[in-house]
Amino acid sequence: MMCRQFARNGVDPARPDAPMFYGAFEEFVEVGGRKRRYITYIPENAAASTAGLMLLPEDGRTAEQVLEESVWQCLADGELCKEKLILCILEAESGVWHTDEPYDCRDGDAAYVEAVFQDICRRNRFCIHEAKYYMAGYRQGAVIAHKAVLKHPSVYAGLACVGDSGVETAYRVAADGKLCTDLCGFEDPDARQGIRAGDIPVPVWMIAEGEPEADWRETLSDWRAHCGADAASRRDRETICYTRTAQTPYPENQESAAYRVWESRIPHAGDRDGALVNQRIWKDFLYGVRRWMADPGGSLRLTRDPVRDLGMEYRYEQVNGWMREWYIYRPRQVREAPSRPAPVVLALHGYTCTGEIYIGNSGWHEIADRYGLIAVFPSAVFGTIEGARENKAAKKENTALPAWNLFAKPDGPDEIRFVRHILDTLCAESAVDRSRVYVTGHSMGSLMTQLLAMAMPEEFAAAAPCSGVLFEELGDRLLENPAIRQPQNEMPIWMFVGEQEPWLFPHLPEGDNKPAETIRLWWARNRMPGPAPRSFTEGWTVHRERWHDLTFRKAGAPAIRYTWVDYLPHATMPEMSLRIWEEFFAHWTRGADGKAVWRE
Repeated sequence: MMCRQFARNGVDPARPDAPMFYGAFEEFVEVGGRKRRYITYIPENAAASTAGLMLLPEDGRTAEQVLEESVWQCLADGELCKEKLILCILEAESGVWHTDEPYDCRDGDAAYVEAVFQDICRRNRFCIHEAKYYMAGYRQGAVIAHKAVLKHPSVYAGLACVGDSGVETAYRVAADGKLCTDLCGFEDPDARQGIRAGDIPVPVWMIAEGEPEADWRETLSDWRAHCGADAASRRDRETICYTRTAQTPYPENQESAAYRVWESRIPHAGDRDGALVNQRIWKDFLYGVRRWMADPGGSLRLTRDPVRDLGMEYRYEQVNGWMREWYIYRPRQVREAPSRPAPVVLALHGYTCTGEIYIGNSGWHEIADRYGLIAVFPSAVFGTIEGARENKAAKKENTALPAWNLFAKPDGPDEIRFVRHILDTLCAESAVDRSRVYVTGHSMGSLMTQLLAMAMPEEFAAAAPCSGVLFEELGDRLLENPAIRQPQNEMPIWMFVGEQEPWLFPHLPEGDNKPAETIRLWWARNRMPGPAPRSFTEGWTVHRERWHDLTFRKAGAPAIRYTWVDYLPHATMPEMSLRIWEEFFAHWTRGADGKAVWRE
């Protein structure tokens, strides 16, 4: 096959969000000592950390045929939302899928699917965000799609299967009863949560072409049990929708409407690689749900486009020689009272992500709706992380992906000027309460949060970094940024970390580790009374059994807070944002004299 491959030479300030690679690429993985092939297709204007769809065609169809003859390439190129769709097209070995392979087969087709998934997680040419992995299978390929997702349900935000694609009882029983060690970013090798694969919901649409057989019906019932999808409604004459009515385990982070299973009867739906139904599969079903890292097994929530669905303002302007983007959310209370000054929260995404992703990830727009604040979601431009050791989130072979220019590298944008431009523009357009402007962010955005808190302290009443310590060498280098100023007044700060982040930093502050070091840094900057603590074993309180809070007070106010969250991976979540607002930001203002003021 002659794959059409294109690459850009570096990051262009006029198009800093353009992917480095696009076109079709032939890839190989090894399974059971055998080399197996697949093809990836990257649209020319694919957004960073976009959605990815793994396609498993029927017997006898090659990856090239699917790419060139199906409608999927047109759907990927023609996606009207800002993000495009990356395709990963698999194919049967020697043209035949082994649909009868047992659950414990380690070198079969389900293992091939898993090997491809692991391969596309390398981010060497593109990045699919962990919340946006989907799968679609056709006829015999649909059986393998079912089996692969049954083995690793916490990976996928949705599955669509076309044809008589039922899975035999023995496989489903074995899969459902397996204790899960990988729970969507939460590694649970000792199975202390006791979560089995059958407990993990996956949105599934099963499309039969004729009268379904018993295995098909039982597979549908199994997926309904996964989701707790008990309520039936008819979508159209072909489709019945089952949704969940019971409350989800973590309702602040999950939406019952996302726990859904559909069944349809559509004759010839699998013809020509699903040409009749593919647009509906993507736009009506798969795209509509994302699986966010946060709670064990992930948190399913509905997908909402920031502009089309939420009514946000999208800005794309040149700032100091670079095209920059950000989203502004003004809730109804703010729009209806334009002269009343409103508080502002600046919410900053992590490495590889964008403002669009952080909107859905953090849920700050929902808090804005509830409390009448303005939420702003800027995006970083493509770049690389240099000077830090490799970890599972950042490797040397990663393609350029959105990364804040924390170290003021001259070949990158000036982030301080960018943030000042956003705030000045916002204040020129809206009534803003300048005493109530706050900054928060996750991962690399947490480093950016702390940089802004040290470089622009007069602008923010409080800061809340999530995964929020000065981790690895990045934190040390950040402190060398020339924009950092000596503190004149306190900067109230609440740091959050996950118990499942030991690959990046430990969750407990001890000795001179990074959490302890970061607390002591803010202790000095906030001129806390007495010497900085050497031990952090006392003073903890527990919130909802999962949140472990440590508070240091100055003149009675919680000037420094540190929280670690049980079984939380390297992630943030709406419940965290809600705590930040209700328990911290809402109580702090920056007085006219520059001092931070706490009000109960």
